[in-house]
Amino acid sequence: MTLTPDAILALAPDSGSAANARKLASPAKWQHLNAPAGSLWGECQGSGKDPYLTGVDLSGPVGKCSCPSRKFPCKHALALLLLYATHPGDFGPAAPPESLQTWLDGRAQRAEGDKQRAEAPPAADDAKAADPAGQARRRAAREKKVSGGLDSLQTFLKDLIRDGLAQAPSRPYTDWDTRAARLVDAQAPGAARLVRQLPGHLHDPTELLSHVARAYLLTEAWPRRETLSAAEHADLRAALGFPLDNAALLEGGGLRATWHVMGQGVTDEDTVRTRRTWLVSGEHTALLLDFSAGGRPFPPALPPGVAVQAEVCFAPGSVAQRALLRGEATNAGPASVPGGVPLDTLLDRHGAALALNPWLDRTAHVTGPVYLSPGEPWHAQDDTGCLPLAGAERSLYTLLALGGGEPLTLYAEWDGAALTPLSVVHGGALLPLRQAEGA
Repeated sequence: MTLTPDAILALAPDSGSAANARKLASPAKWQHLNAPAGSLWGECQGSGKDPYLTGVDLSGPVGKCSCPSRKFPCKHALALLLLYATHPGDFGPAAPPESLQTWLDGRAQRAEGDKQRAEAPPAADDAKAADPAGQARRRAAREKKVSGGLDSLQTFLKDLIRDGLAQAPSRPYTDWDTRAARLVDAQAPGAARLVRQLPGHLHDPTELLSHVARAYLLTEAWPRRETLSAAEHADLRAALGFPLDNAALLEGGGLRATWHVMGQGVTDEDTVRTRRTWLVSGEHTALLLDFSAGGRPFPPALPPGVAVQAEVCFAPGSVAQRALLRGEATNAGPASVPGGVPLDTLLDRHGAALALNPWLDRTAHVTGPVYLSPGEPWHAQDDTGCLPLAGAERSLYTLLALGGGEPLTLYAEWDGAALTPLSVVHGGALLPLRQAEGA
C-alpha cells in the first residue's frame, strides 16, 4: 500500500482515532523516531510517566503499542505512519528495542512459514481437495444439509404467518436464535442471518412481512435451483452464504480501468465486522467486501476520495456488483464526481436491481442536490421525493454544517429502508464522511 495520509487514515477504526492521530503526527511529540528496514518505531509521550513505545511492521502495515487502547490500530500507530509519510527525513536507522524486535521477528517467521507452505508441493489433503469426485460428494452432502435446513425454515415461516404477525413480538427470543443456529448447522449461514434480523423488524408489520418474504423466497427457490439461469443460481447461493471461489474468479480476469473510490462503510453483526468499499468506473459499480472477526484488523483499504488504476473481477450474478481486485491498485489522483441523480431515479435504479436479485442488500448511488432535514428520523429531500437518512447523528450534523443550508450532492447507500451517506461533494471534490468529521 502506498503510504499516503488518506490511505493511512483509512486504516483508522473510527473517526475519533483518525482525528487524534492527526494531532499526534508532529515530530515534537515523539522521541527516537526510526525506520529500520521494513518497520518503524518511536516513543510518544502520553499522559503517563513513561512514553508509549510504538512499532509498525510495514508489510501489513500492522502496529504494536504499549498504550492501553483496545483500538486497532491505535492512534499512536496511525500517527507514526502519518509522520513517516509526511516527515521521512526525521527518521533514523536505529534498530528497535528488544521487545519490538522480538515481535517483528515473530511476524517475519510466520510470513516465511506461510510462503513455504504456499510454495510446497501439494500434500495428500490438497490432492483430495482437488479430486473432482470428492468435491462432488462434498457438494452433494452440503446441499442435502441445506435442503433439510430450508425445509424446516419454511415450516417455521408458515407457522409464523398462520399465527399472525401480530403475535410475533410475543415469541421468546430463543425461537429466533434456535432457528438461526439450526440453519448455521445446516451450512446455510445467509438464511441464518435473515432469521437473526427478524426480531429487529417486529415493531413494524410491513417491514416484518417483507423480511419474512425474502426468507421464504429462499426456501422456494432452493428446490427449483436446477431451473434457474447461471446468474440466478449464483445469486441464490450467495444469499444462502455459499463462499465465493476467489481463486477461480481471479483466474477469469476482469475489467481494467480507472476506478474512483467513492465511499466506504462498516457494519457490525454479531462478532463479525464488514467493510464495504464502493468503486465506480463509468456505468460500472463494484463492491469490495472485507471481513473482520474476533477483533482482528481489516486488511489495508483503498482510501475513499481517490482514483486508482486497477483490474476488478466481478462475481457471477444477475447484478454485477460484488467484486475482487486482481493484482495491485495504483494511485491515479483524486476521484472525479459524476452528476448526482434525483431521489426518484435512485429508487428506480435500486428497484431494477432488486427485480433481478431479490436478496440484494443494498445499492450505492451519487444523488443530489438534496436538502437535509433534521428530525426523527432525518430526511434527504429534493423536488422528486423524500427519503429517511441513517447514520450517526454527528455525521448528519457534519453534512448539515458543510451544506450551510444549501443542497448537497452525496454518495450514499440505499438498503430499501434508509439512505446512508458515505461521502459528500464539497469544494468540487469528493470528501469521505469520516474525513469530513475529523476536519
